[in-house]
Amino acid sequence: MPLLSARETAYQTIRSRIITMELKPGDPLNDRELAEELGISRTPMREALLMLNLARMVDIKPQSGTHVAPINLKLMEMEQFARYTLEKEILNRLRGHVTPRQEEEYRSNIETYRVLEADMSQPDRTARMLELDNAFHRKSFELCGMEAHYDHMLASLQHVERIRKFSLQTEENKSVCSSHTAILEALLHGSADDVSEALESHLSRYKQSACASPRHNHYLTALSASARSFRRGAHRRRAAPVVLAAGYRRGVPSARTGRSPVRPRAFTAPLR
Repeated sequence: MPLLSARETAYQTIRSRIITMELKPGDPLNDRELAEELGISRTPMREALLMLNLARMVDIKPQSGTHVAPINLKLMEMEQFARYTLEKEILNRLRGHVTPRQEEEYRSNIETYRVLEADMSQPDRTARMLELDNAFHRKSFELCGMEAHYDHMLASLQHVERIRKFSLQTEENKSVCSSHTAILEALLHGSADDVSEALESHLSRYKQSACASPRHNHYLTALSASARSFRRGAHRRRAAPVVLAAGYRRGVPSARTGRSPVRPRAFTAPLR
């Protein structure tokens, strides 16, 4: 396995800390301090922060510095839609074909999660709960011989992963075991619609649990200010009349002649 460059190492390290909420939305990021901590120069660290800025996980502002970006619910919903579309197809391929042994493996996963959820004193409780959640969903991909697709999908769902971790930290999310059980029952005995409904209900819980915690509203944003500004500007541009020549608008008669302006013919170069 090739060694990661300094930039890639910095990117992966900071990204992981943001996703796991070790670095929370609004936390400042000092490139000099981070570079010293990781034992690299400031140049690859700055490049890593620019990459994270492009991924909407870091905000870089000239006057206020670099900070961890809020969790963008709009981007999270886009990622969640992609996940739902793929996972629904995988589950429906598996529906009605789960063996008794595979069913027992699913139920063992759910029960282990239930024990961890009830015992707050368990070491590394949150990390183990996330691993069990991932293992439950990955199982269906494994049984279809498509586990690599799940791993690739999970690596790309950075905004979903942030809100997953956040929802567990708020302690507002208590529905994982019942949701997993509903998905399993749909796999064993339900229709395609039952599978779709159970999965959609399960995946929507992240946003619901996060939004149910008003103490952390400053961690969330529905749409960035720049995106809202762009949309308003685009709307105004679409509404403006198209100017064809000085003082003329498409289809509007001239005040001087009373006739509509003649549009010039497009110039076509002769064939050689």
